[in-house]
Amino acid sequence: MDLPVDVALAKAVPVLPAGEGWWYEPKFDGHRTIMARNPEAVVLYARSGRIVTPWWQDLARAGKQLLPGTVLDGEAVIWTGHHIDFSAAQSRAASAPARALLHPESDHSVEWSRAESRVPAADGPSNTR
Repeated sequence: MDLPVDVALAKAVPVLPAGEGWWYEPKFDGHRTIMARNPEAVVLYARSGRIVTPWWQDLARAGKQLLPGTVLDGEAVIWTGHHIDFSAAQSRAASAPARALLHPESDHSVEWSRAESRVPAADGPSNTR
């Protein structure tokens, strides 16, 4: 299945690059998710291209606030207490969709590493959008 964007994947290097123009961010341990907002709905994809909207319906509902044509690439994570719970995210992804939604919506968050929009104002580097 074709994804709406190329997934931005980290690359292991022996030393962090130095100099101007580099940006760093924390790496959250969750499920890599592409969120695509089209005029009718929000579709969530795993990085494999599999549609995972039924398992992350709370994120899809939140994505309805985005402008149609917006695509986000990031990590779907579950917060438990004061930390990210990767095993809870794994359990959710492995559950039946109806069972996956037993986790309260307020316990879910997402870290988006990149956003693209088909809106002309979004042209240019991500640090100036």
